[in-house]
Amino acid sequence: MRKLLLTALFYGGVFFSHAQTNAYQIKAGKLFDSETGTFQTNKVILVKGEKIDTVKNSSDLTAADQKTYATVIDLSRFTVMPGLIDAHTHLLYREVIHPGNNPPAMDMAKMLTLEGDAYRALYGAARAKAYLESGITAVQDLGNSGNFGDVALQRAINEGLVTGPRMRCSGPGLSTEGGQFPGLIYKHRDLANDEYRIVKGSDDAVQAVRENITQGADVIKIYANNTPNKTMLTVDEIKAIVTEAHRYGIRVTAHATDNTAVWNAVTGGVDGIEHGYRLNDTTLELMAKKNVVMVPTFSDSATMVDFVKLNNLGDPEEIKRTPQILASYNKYKVSQLQRIRQKGVTIVAGSDDYVSTSFPMAEVSKRTLIGYVQAGMTIKETLQAATLNAATHLRWKDKIGVIKKGAFADIVAFDGDLDTNINALLNTRFVMKGGKIYTANYNF
Repeated sequence: MRKLLLTALFYGGVFFSHAQTNAYQIKAGKLFDSETGTFQTNKVILVKGEKIDTVKNSSDLTAADQKTYATVIDLSRFTVMPGLIDAHTHLLYREVIHPGNNPPAMDMAKMLTLEGDAYRALYGAARAKAYLESGITAVQDLGNSGNFGDVALQRAINEGLVTGPRMRCSGPGLSTEGGQFPGLIYKHRDLANDEYRIVKGSDDAVQAVRENITQGADVIKIYANNTPNKTMLTVDEIKAIVTEAHRYGIRVTAHATDNTAVWNAVTGGVDGIEHGYRLNDTTLELMAKKNVVMVPTFSDSATMVDFVKLNNLGDPEEIKRTPQILASYNKYKVSQLQRIRQKGVTIVAGSDDYVSTSFPMAEVSKRTLIGYVQAGMTIKETLQAATLNAATHLRWKDKIGVIKKGAFADIVAFDGDLDTNINALLNTRFVMKGGKIYTANYNF
């Protein structure tokens, strides 16, 4: 009898504690509806537990609502929207800008040989926290995390050991010889295996897909070309990878930086293209026809200026050329994004943020969105690329990237009129992920 009583008390306590879920009413000054691409006013988001119960006009709140959702979060002075999604991150990797022509392999080798997995894990955890607290509530992390360091970070976040965004992870990217280590001499070629999965033919590529999925990857990243090196996966190798990944319901996205690499990747059946510089119309039309999304990893003007200055420390003459360099970059960026949009290719926001700059952690990710607007995308298009489009591509459709009944309560707020000024993204006031508050700078 005593045992039964203790059991009842134990389970009763468990059930009781689960019943005590947080219930909020969040008052939104302006609310971005990612599905319609409109900014709405006088809305209240009702949150219970980790999900959104409903969204109402403030005038439609009932006495029962006021009682049920007793905790009021007043964001009426801010712009509220779904949590941002960055579909191309490298949370466990960084490169320092070296003046001159020092190769980036220096930093890659340093992380592998002088810092190691434990340091990278701590660095990744710090960046994950910074991303979330700045308003980025979900990411797709695409390799350069050693051997499945990204999967370990994802697990730690899911288990509540560290704070961070929701994650999709690729594990090591599948590449030809050398990965992205430029100039790696033959004697040390195996060093690339600690950062990439080097594939040797179609059969080995299939095995690599199985390895990554077994280790917890929920997306496969390939290097259609492995810039700055010169080798490329064949179309047959890409097809083998895609066929095997799709057999398990896993997406494939391709690092592809020139027209040939993108054409091969799209012909091979990939779901997404990362970077995609200087593509011709035929390639863009094929992407649109096959519903392959584009993740343009462009910087905004401020980040580009910072990069040029850091890259040319000690060379004042080159720094003087910054305005010309920026003008050329912006001209290219405007042309590229305009053509992508004109051809009907879906744009998903991704920063490829891994270079140490003068900006705080995670800010460069949001500056990518500022760069999209500077290049001619509307604010509506840009925010949809970082919410609705990204959620759909990452197979979180209707779960995140939207503020509506049944979606996870991933909700952020920024100080400023985001509908007219994209720079408001830099002023984060509130972050909620799954009904839990991580940033609350709105009472002042």
